[in-house]
Amino acid sequence: MPGAVSRIVAAILIGAAGQAAAAHNYSDHWGATNGATLSIVQHGSSIVVTGHLYDTDRQLTGISFGGTLDENDSFSGVVVQNLGDVPSNNWVSNWNPYVVGSATIRFTSTSQGTFTLTLNGTTTTGTIFRATIGKLPLAGSYTAATVDAYANCSSRPNRIETTLGLARVVTTDSGDAMTLSLDNFDGRNACTFYVPLRQRGSLATGSGSFVCNDGTSGDVAVEGLRAFDDIVTIRMKRTYRTGETCIADSFLSGVK
Repeated sequence: MPGAVSRIVAAILIGAAGQAAAAHNYSDHWGATNGATLSIVQHGSSIVVTGHLYDTDRQLTGISFGGTLDENDSFSGVVVQNLGDVPSNNWVSNWNPYVVGSATIRFTSTSQGTFTLTLNGTTTTGTIFRATIGKLPLAGSYTAATVDAYANCSSRPNRIETTLGLARVVTTDSGDAMTLSLDNFDGRNACTFYVPLRQRGSLATGSGSFVCNDGTSGDVAVEGLRAFDDIVTIRMKRTYRTGETCIADSFLSGVK
């Protein structure tokens, strides 16, 4: 039990940190219309990008840059390359970066953006998008913590509630839809969600429906779902249509 509790706490902290850092986390593998492949890593508002693309001579070249995400979901930085010797046992001393240009990325949605690059005096602009490498490891049973922020309710309090429970996820064979059964340990308000999913990179979104054992039901929009190793995190908004008038913003974090 102590081990399970510590894993739950760790999952909650990971999820809470990600949510507090930014409305969206753009960490993922990204592709670009000019053939570039980018790896974007975001910590809070700080972003680092490494990748490869074709230069003006159609030669594959590596670049790195970073910046701070602003309120417009945009960041800029200087582009560097490494001028060093061939790999050796003293590879650390071979790191000799030099500036070759500048870059700006503006995210236009959770899974797409505009990439403007100036490399050796030539400026190009293209579209980047999350690159889906494989299906999310989503199916399974999770011990989960859920935070719900209720508003516009007719009978229940408008407040923030936190619950612990068991989340069971079943996916279709193709992985393009999930059924999520959420049972709270105190027996209150067990709900089942059905959501067709659209995956972009390691992020899934979708719209579906839910029904709960207290007689309420409605629509649900999954705004961000990630699953990695034994952890799942889900950001969603529920709009009650039957038995209540609430709108609930929810965040679930669970571990297998």
